[in-house]
Amino acid sequence: MKPVLTLTRFLSLFLLRRILRRGALRLAIVRWGLAAVALVAFAGFCVFGVVTLRQLISDPALLVPLLHVAGTAVPMWVLAIFTVVRVMFMKSSDLVELTFCFPLTNRARTLGFMLFEAMLVGIGVVVILGALVAGTISLGGPGILDEVIVCLVMPTCLSYLLAATYYLILERVLLQFRLARLRAFLVPVILAATLVTLAVAVSGQSERVLFAAVGEGEYFAPQLIFAEMADAHGLGAAFVFWLVAVVLLVALVCSTTPRQFDPTRRFARVPMLLGSSEFGAYFAAHIRAIETITVYGIVLGGSYALFVADVRLPPFLLIAVTIQGVYAYVSTEPLRASGPRRHGPVRRYLLVLGPQVLALGVCAVPVGLLSALTGIEGGEILLVVGFCASNTVVLTLAGIIFPPEKGNPFSVVVGVAVAALITGTLLLGANLLGLPAWFSAMVLVLVTVAAAALSAIGMQKIERIERHEVVV
Repeated sequence: MKPVLTLTRFLSLFLLRRILRRGALRLAIVRWGLAAVALVAFAGFCVFGVVTLRQLISDPALLVPLLHVAGTAVPMWVLAIFTVVRVMFMKSSDLVELTFCFPLTNRARTLGFMLFEAMLVGIGVVVILGALVAGTISLGGPGILDEVIVCLVMPTCLSYLLAATYYLILERVLLQFRLARLRAFLVPVILAATLVTLAVAVSGQSERVLFAAVGEGEYFAPQLIFAEMADAHGLGAAFVFWLVAVVLLVALVCSTTPRQFDPTRRFARVPMLLGSSEFGAYFAAHIRAIETITVYGIVLGGSYALFVADVRLPPFLLIAVTIQGVYAYVSTEPLRASGPRRHGPVRRYLLVLGPQVLALGVCAVPVGLLSALTGIEGGEILLVVGFCASNTVVLTLAGIIFPPEKGNPFSVVVGVAVAALITGTLLLGANLLGLPAWFSAMVLVLVTVAAAALSAIGMQKIERIERHEVVV
């Protein structure tokens, strides 16, 4: 067990040090400031959950049905976070190769990665469900902790192990059919398709679980097997059953681990859609990575799946497309280094931002039409598209201030978190204060303009420093 813990500690220290030593995070005041802001934001999120639950629920007896409904969605949240973390690991070729310097067996390496991955997934689940748990404990007191454990904690652990087993079986299948070279494309697509299927299934379970929890009918959800066992035989029996299931799944994970792990990073051959112009070269650089094409494919496929399932939802999936903006500055560095120097800072910034906005617009047309066919109004669709365009600008700025490191996609987390914290806090604050929609739109426009101006200035300063034109 010691080699496993050593590898987990190495991964944690390596990522923290590499993430906290890049871009603006080199300054201690920035690191501690962001940590304080994140802590205050999470505390405010929990307080918001407490206030909201106290307004909605007056009888503590209703907390149990609420936890049952929340428990049905736990596998969906775990799979969503697992997919993000797993895709990051698939792109962390340099980090994975470093682990082969350790005197570890393949089984110990798998357990080390799994333990570190479980820690990241657990942090994500805590962030998502923190407000619900805080509000539940504030109303139900310590006595409600048993329900929290059997409805949320136990299903989270088991859902992660099932997701890990599912992924490893998928890896073995790809190796068996000699498709491992396409894993960078196939694995995210299959995991995303599974996530969409699970989300549709969970949305159909919630109402039945709620009625069964309040005594109107009977319905068994596999996610709530520990809650059912605790009600029938006590918490001790549920814990023993959960522990046996964990041991069996860990053994299954070890037995299904592929014998080799050969990470690859590939690019797609894309035609020069915009000719041999400079803008066309930047556009090709933006969409040629197989990860980018995979994200666009997932967004289009997920939108079509929601249309077939007749789920009325604005095109929120377009937000996934904007996350690629974090890589825009780094991925176009060779073009900017070899391009003409006669361009001003505004034009050089537009060459980085323009391809992203164009690709977003092209993808927004079919996704918006599918949302419109389900009954979503055009105003809501345009509002989401406008938010995605603003998010692209903000994330591009995050990629300039906190540039991601090649071979270490976990370095993207800080930039994305800061951008989400700023935009989300402003919009949530405007919503809580009951301000009109036009005010929120104006705030978003101001944030976008400020992010664009800071991006152009930041790009010019960084490039001048790299050319040794200024003294740092």
